[in-house]
Amino acid sequence: MSGDAQRRQFRLMEKLADREIPSAGHLSAESIVFSDEISEINGLLNFYMETSFDVDKVFGTHVCTEENDDTLNVYANYDCVSGQVCEELEVDLHRADGREESLSYTLNAAEKEVLLRKMDAYCQEQTGQTLAGYSAGLMTEDLAPPAAPSM
Repeated sequence: MSGDAQRRQFRLMEKLADREIPSAGHLSAESIVFSDEISEINGLLNFYMETSFDVDKVFGTHVCTEENDDTLNVYANYDCVSGQVCEELEVDLHRADGREESLSYTLNAAEKEVLLRKMDAYCQEQTGQTLAGYSAGLMTEDLAPPAAPSM
């Protein structure tokens, strides 16, 4: 991509920041809220997403009803090696009868861009570091040789 094209894309993404882009089953910037600790699992930073939005509309489930007591846990992941938001959200459906199902939700480019900004802001709030800096620090720790035993 040329320098002009990159600048135009960057300006477009700035203008679209935190705005909804209508599409079926879409996550908006307002619906993405993280809570709990950021955990690292196999080179991925795992972010727990609150489900205060209409999960049935977004994920095609039947949870927002008085007909059952099903719940969802939703996780967004950031790949420390590639420095990218992963392609899919992890969606764990917990049925009232004890059954569990793993669903996935494929993110579009706009959702990934919003998630990246939200992850970075949440990481700074939780760790005092940017997402890239925190991720790089974890990768450095993982690659460090184990300490020699002291005698």
